[in-house]
Amino acid sequence: MNVKISKSNINGTITAPPSKSYTHRAFISSSLSPKSVIYNPLISEDTIATLISCKKMGADFVKKNRNVYFLGTETIKPGYYNTMNSGTTLRILLSLLSTIPHSSVIDGDESLRKRPNRELVSVLKKLGARIHGSHDYNAPLRVRGKINPGQLEISGKSSQFVTSLLFALPLLEGESTLKVGEIKSRPYIDITLDVLEQSNISIETEGSTFYIYPSEFRLREFTIPPDYSSMSYLISAGLLAGKVVIENAIDSKQGDKRFIEVAREMGGTVKKRGNKIIAENSELEAIEFDAGDTPDIVPTVAVLGAVARGTTVIYNAEHLRIKETDRIKTVVENLKRLGVEARETKDGMIIRGGGVSKGTVDSHGDHRIAMGFSLLGLVGEVTVKNAECVSISYPNYFEDLKKLGAGVEVL
Repeated sequence: MNVKISKSNINGTITAPPSKSYTHRAFISSSLSPKSVIYNPLISEDTIATLISCKKMGADFVKKNRNVYFLGTETIKPGYYNTMNSGTTLRILLSLLSTIPHSSVIDGDESLRKRPNRELVSVLKKLGARIHGSHDYNAPLRVRGKINPGQLEISGKSSQFVTSLLFALPLLEGESTLKVGEIKSRPYIDITLDVLEQSNISIETEGSTFYIYPSEFRLREFTIPPDYSSMSYLISAGLLAGKVVIENAIDSKQGDKRFIEVAREMGGTVKKRGNKIIAENSELEAIEFDAGDTPDIVPTVAVLGAVARGTTVIYNAEHLRIKETDRIKTVVENLKRLGVEARETKDGMIIRGGGVSKGTVDSHGDHRIAMGFSLLGLVGEVTVKNAECVSISYPNYFEDLKKLGAGVEVL
């Protein structure tokens, strides 16, 4: 599906979509708990992949209105798991399926099959898992446990690897210690710890060391907060083309709420009024942006940098190269297609702002690329190829843009 976004003046109110990161983790915790309810979860392609995997593990659930009610499983069931495009689902499953003495296969779509899991597999193998796959352990993977508790070390290059271990290690009959190197995307680990704490899981944290104790999952209910990654596109739409009011913007552990500060640093008018965020058309200035903890907002910062005065520098973002696409490469290539002077660096990009030309960009199936570059159509005209991928995290994205008054046309 190709979508054309035309120059628009927007003005409207939108309710913030639920958090994808929290939804994944709450669904998994519910599947391992006796009985629970998740209020207001995000239902998207990625979280549906998690729900299907929860069913395969042995959990039952029913969706009523905007909530999902779970009856969990006492024993994780082996089998064939297709996690589609969801890296979070695959990585959490990889450790969970290593806790049972049976053989399973974890697979995914073409994009997910390109994403490496070597470091996580190496740690699990040291604990006793038998895992077979390619050199970098891309999907498909055959995994069999049973892992044992122990003293572990892992780099912090992937927060998903850390999250995966934090979900599985409490299920073992003994204490474990997990030492993590320089952590990238620390807020995503904080989200994991938030959900695990409410699930009765005993973990003590000292800096980047985690002490994990045998625990039983006992999540009873959880309300999913709004997704600040998704809100970054709505805030940016207001900054570029009019005024946007976002309702239900309650606080949480998400690192991407930092986008509000970043937008203000660029000269954007972004106001917080209780649980509302108001973003209004602004003249933007270039900034230097450290993406270490908040990689998912890089495409949004980059497109704002394209229209800002001056040169925007994004750094400490090398972990973007192992996302759905190499997001450093994909962002720079698409900016160039729109006449923006941009170049890659080893750990980020440099963008000379000032404006964009009419043109066509390719999301390459990456939802954050599709949503980020659609914003530039609001100040000109941009066609996004393969735009259906927004359903991975924000299925109603283009409908919400239309509600705000944006010119959106499916080609």
